[in-house]
Amino acid sequence: MIADYILNAVAHKNRPDSDRERDANRKPAELLHFFNIKTTDKVGEMNSGRGYFSSIMAHALIEGGLVYAHTSPMSVKRWKGNPIEKRLSEFPQDNLFPVVGEMESPNFPEELDKIFNIMTYHDSVWTKADRNAMNRAIFESLKSGGVYGILDHNAKAGQGIDNCHDIHRIEKEFVIDEVTSSGFIYDGQSIILENPEDELTDMVFEKHIRDRTSRFILKFKKPE
Repeated sequence: MIADYILNAVAHKNRPDSDRERDANRKPAELLHFFNIKTTDKVGEMNSGRGYFSSIMAHALIEGGLVYAHTSPMSVKRWKGNPIEKRLSEFPQDNLFPVVGEMESPNFPEELDKIFNIMTYHDSVWTKADRNAMNRAIFESLKSGGVYGILDHNAKAGQGIDNCHDIHRIEKEFVIDEVTSSGFIYDGQSIILENPEDELTDMVFEKHIRDRTSRFILKFKKPE
């Protein structure tokens, strides 16, 4: 059963309508439930975009929890400003903090409970980030036993990173192998966002498939 504080976070009035319209296909309550988000968690999100996911998490952290929403300098330039700061100017949240840093050094504080990479792990491939350095930086920012959660668009088996740029997909098994090689322990997956009707060949931003791609959800842990 999904906790009330998670359901209330998704239903919170302090969210833009454009975010609410995506909830049915992104299943944020089920996602936070899978990752066992607690009200006191200290959380980071890599490449957090306009803050859809970070904002919901912050609304759920009602007993002192904090969210650090990361944006890379490349993204700040692309968006002509930090999109998290823009969001907070219209939808203030006092426990949501923007941080800026390269993918390899996101500038998270230490001893975080959880760090998420939501539909942007594939971007670290085509932007040529040092993914081993990125994963190690995340590893160092987590407390012992901390969780690293990755959600991304499925590519066909055997494709590895070949589709990261052209159609923005990445192979699940490739991600598992790469992240565990950085010291993390693979701790399971969820199938709640898998879509058997997705043929895994379309660009993820195509209108007919956007927010309905087959997506994998992986949980990793830093050893105790």
